[in-house]
Amino acid sequence: MTALPSSRGSALLRAASLGGVAGLLLGGLLLLARGAKGVFFPADCTGLSAPECQLTRETDRDLGRVQTLSGGALVALGAALFALTRPRPPASGGDAPPPGSDDTSA
Repeated sequence: MTALPSSRGSALLRAASLGGVAGLLLGGLLLLARGAKGVFFPADCTGLSAPECQLTRETDRDLGRVQTLSGGALVALGAALFALTRPRPPASGGDAPPPGSDDTSA
């Protein structure tokens, strides 16, 4: 087997990471939406007794909280991975010092 050229391997890695980021973001947004629905829109209790209705609504509310938290975490993880894998602008050719390094106080 031959090794992939660096540019092709880099492009393949970037495409795979973009797919992973997209999956995390879409999955997180879906979980956020489903969780918000469970928290803010109570279940319909047509045909249920009072204890069954209460159990259904409490379960939906608690599960909605977990889904909202998990969805938010997935969206944050996807955004962080996107920030880490986005293309960097080319470095300037000059030998300019980094910003903030001109402080002469000791």
